[in-house]
Amino acid sequence: MLLLKFLTNRFKSIKNSFKKEPEISFTRSTFLLAITELFMVVLGILLALYIDRWNATQNFEKQFEATLRIVQQNLESDIYNSDNVIAHYHSRDSMRHDVMMNKLDRKYYESGTNSWQKLIVFYNQYEIATEGYTLLLDMKDEIPKKYSEIFKKVKKMYRIIPNLDEYNKNFKNVIWSIHDELTLGKWFWLDSYYGETSNAQVEFFVDNAYYKSLVQKVVNASALLESLTRSHRIKAIDMYNEINNILGYEEEIPENITYILNDTISINYVGKYKLVDGEMGTWFPKYYVKNSVLEIGIRDSLMFLIKDEKQKVPLYYFNRVKDHHYYPIKKNHVFISNVGYFEFYKNGKLRIGAAGPETIWQKQ
Repeated sequence: MLLLKFLTNRFKSIKNSFKKEPEISFTRSTFLLAITELFMVVLGILLALYIDRWNATQNFEKQFEATLRIVQQNLESDIYNSDNVIAHYHSRDSMRHDVMMNKLDRKYYESGTNSWQKLIVFYNQYEIATEGYTLLLDMKDEIPKKYSEIFKKVKKMYRIIPNLDEYNKNFKNVIWSIHDELTLGKWFWLDSYYGETSNAQVEFFVDNAYYKSLVQKVVNASALLESLTRSHRIKAIDMYNEINNILGYEEEIPENITYILNDTISINYVGKYKLVDGEMGTWFPKYYVKNSVLEIGIRDSLMFLIKDEKQKVPLYYFNRVKDHHYYPIKKNHVFISNVGYFEFYKNGKLRIGAAGPETIWQKQ
């Protein structure tokens, strides 16, 4: 406003100077003065435009930074909600192992089982928060140059959405298709009505090849969702920390936003482990084992499964905080990876759950 007032006064000054001077006094010096005044006016206009543009840029940068903070809050929510999806799968996979190995006898089912224990009539979903991402997309045509790289990374991370929607839908459809099939059985509605477990139902669950195939079908659908959830959890933790590195730390980072365990604890789990119980699957962990021994290493605070003296498979610490009565938080330290689930016991034992049978290992 002051700059505009100044420019207006200068225009009036030039106009008055021309009015006061006789026509014959229009000398070289007067011409130069007019040019100088005109230059100052143009310069002032350009300066005003620059300041206006600078202010707009500063405001937009602040708006973008505020939106990144919303993305960060969404990621915190995603990480928290991933807890039970991951724990759900590995707990279900452990029960699948018991079913396949015929460890659940008639007495187990006769005593009454809930929907979770039946394995084939329970599903969950993983929904991620996208409010911040949606706001960023609305700003895509005016991304501040210094934030162009982080914007690309955020966009890449949220490419998960179509696949996640598909895997959620698939898991739900698998469970409901099995449910619809079970309703055709003679025992389903009667047992539900009377609240009892008939011999026909027990026979269906005990050592039944078809029931086992349904269990495997459900676990496969759960595994697809868990793999995508686990991947997003790791990327979300990295992105959360990267946003903090760019914008600064506003508050203390929640304890679950990490996949690295304290080195003083992790170092206790480094070493070689020998198979003591269970049978390895055709691929995992057999591929990483030599003479029934596998090795765990550590580099830059991140643990790895070792093969041929090289860090092959990263193990991410599963610092879970969201509990569930069907699959409570483990007392032992648990690590997740793209090939399996590693639970370390204080007595030196290691339990590995994967797509094949569970195995127990003893530290050497």
